[in-house]
Order: sequence, then structure tokens, then C-alpha cells
Amino acid sequence: MNSAKTSRARAEGGFVLIISLLLLIVLTFLAVGMYHSFRVQENMSANTKEKARAYQLAESTELYAEYQLTNNLSLLAQNANCPTAKPLTALPATVCSGVAVAIQPAATGAAMTLANGQVYSTMVPALNIQVNGGSSAVNGTYFAYPQFYIQYLGLSASGQGQIYQITALAYGGNANAVAVVQSIFQLTSGIKNLGGL
Repeated sequence: MNSAKTSRARAEGGFVLIISLLLLIVLTFLAVGMYHSFRVQENMSANTKEKARAYQLAESTELYAEYQLTNNLSLLAQNANCPTAKPLTALPATVCSGVAVAIQPAATGAAMTLANGQVYSTMVPALNIQVNGGSSAVNGTYFAYPQFYIQYLGLSASGQGQIYQITALAYGGNANAVAVVQSIFQLTSGIKNLGGL
């Protein structure tokens, strides 16, 4: 009778070991799955942050071009063709009247550009550019300088204003985080009574 109890205890001990190993395997798969899910979510949030940085910089560049139109229109160069990009130090900005904006797609590892645009030169001291794909989370770098393009579209329907299209392009920390924004901007001259008095 003593030997029967011993053999049954050994059989139960082996069963508990097998169940324990199966539970350990299941928990390992769960842990690996959770880790993978965490990494995917972390990458998604990093990409969202970079896209937001690119969009914010594109908006700032667009506002800069609108500022140039509003305050310095008489100083801006007028060019019917605007065939090539302006160098980094090209001032003042150029208003193009004959050619629509041309966005050149990026080659592998290169920046997308406005082929006939100009660099937002006022931002040069403030931006840390690292074209080999710097990490913005670590050192606040951007992939390339932002650019803008101002195109004269003609007079408004009322004939009292000039209409311009502004295109701005900016990058976040890598070549995949790019934003392009456009606005239609009207400059009017004189004072208008909007109250009807």
C-alpha cells in the first residue's frame, strides 16, 4: 500500500510540471505580443509627432510668406518665369506670375523640394538641419530647410485686391515626415467701410 501511494504522487507531480510549462509558454507568448504591440504604438506616436512638427514648420513658413506680402510687397522681386530655386541667402523673396508651383518628389534619402521655391532664410539660425536623418527627440533636428513659393494669380473679382497663392513645404526629423500647405492670400488697398454707414 505504501508503494501505491508513492507511484500515484509521482504521476501527479509530472502532471503539475507539464501544466506549469504550458502556462509558462502561454505567458511568454503574451509577453512577446504585448512588447510588439508597445513598439508599434511607440513608433506610431513618434511618426505622428514628426508629422506634427513638419506641419507646424510649414504653417510658420506660410505665415512668413504672407508677412512678406503684407509688409514688403514693394521690395519683393517680380519674375514671370521663376525657373529655379533661390539660394539660401536670396533676399528679398520673389513673386512669380507665370509658372505654377512645381513640387519635385524625393529620391531615396533625398528631400522633396519646391523646384521653383525659395528657402525660408529667416529660420536658418533657429533650425538645426541634419540631412542624414537626425532624431528630433534627441537633438531637435530637422531633415531639410523649409521652402515657400509665392505665385501671383491676378486681381480679385471686385478689382480692389491682388490674389496670391502661397505654397510652403517643411520637414520634421526625417525624410518621411513632410508637410505641404497652401493658402490663397488677398491684398487690398485703401480703406473700406464694412458697416454700411
